[in-house]
Amino acid sequence: MKKVLSRLTFSLAAIVFLSLAASSAYADGIVFVGSNTLRPDGVGLRTVLSIQSPGSSINESGGVMWTGSKDQIFGDATRGGTNNTVSLSDLGVTQNNTAIQIGFNINEPNGGGRSSLTVQNIILTAYDTHGNAVFTASLIGGPYDLAKLGNGQGTADYIFSLDQTAAQRLAAIYDPNLRIGLQATITNAQGGPESFYLGLSRANTPVPEPATMLLLGTGLAGIAARMRKRRKATKE
Repeated sequence: MKKVLSRLTFSLAAIVFLSLAASSAYADGIVFVGSNTLRPDGVGLRTVLSIQSPGSSINESGGVMWTGSKDQIFGDATRGGTNNTVSLSDLGVTQNNTAIQIGFNINEPNGGGRSSLTVQNIILTAYDTHGNAVFTASLIGGPYDLAKLGNGQGTADYIFSLDQTAAQRLAAIYDPNLRIGLQATITNAQGGPESFYLGLSRANTPVPEPATMLLLGTGLAGIAARMRKRRKATKE
């Protein structure tokens, strides 16, 4: 019985360690938070990007960047729409709170045979005053199949956010003059345009640090090893 228990404990420790180690690969970027929790008419919330699939295409991909002197849109960002970078100071970001949230609004026509679209990627980039990209974070854990919630324009259907590690990276290079640009890639669209907003969470999203997870996994494996050693000593 003791032998079986020891093997089970060791196996559990190994499984936990491997799963936590795998999770560390997803410890830096943009994470999916939930649905319908951000409205862009609040204080400090900004509409920054609208993208629309061209013609009969079901794919839309585009963004807005800062060149050092002006905003520049590219890809399927809608001309005449709301596409602009935002400075950290205008967004209300401080060095103590860099937990930037990204609101996503689906604006697809009714019908068309599809009830959802797929967010393949979101990339948030910070540019210095010369237009150099000094920070970037990409969507992790996707792609995400998301259904239209029927909230209409002006309301985020879904929320994404910088995780804690990415927020800490941004805090390390904090400058109120950094400008935030956004780009996104969406498939299975029926027309659009889809809109993205920027907001600020009250606190950085907690995500376990890789070093913490390594220590936890090592500790569990150590416990199993000590149990085997104790069982061997008892037999002798």
